Amino acid sequence: MPLFEFTCRKCGHAFEELVTASDAGSGKVPCPACGSRQVEKGFSSFATNVSGDAGGGLPAGGGCGRGGFT
Repeated sequence: MPLFEFTCRKCGHAFEELVTASDAGSGKVPCPACGSRQVEKGFSSFATNVSGDAGGGLPAGGGCGRGGFT
């Protein structure tokens, strides 16, 4: 499910929500700060649910190994 970034046009609060693309553009997402549905969306990234494995057999939170970035 896509993670969208929103900015409220009423109060200026910036926030992220996991919503379907159709809900993100339909005015169904309220601002958590003021409750206004006048929010502007921007695409952020995809959220995934990984349990104990970061994919490809790497441990969750694993880095690049010795000398690499973590």
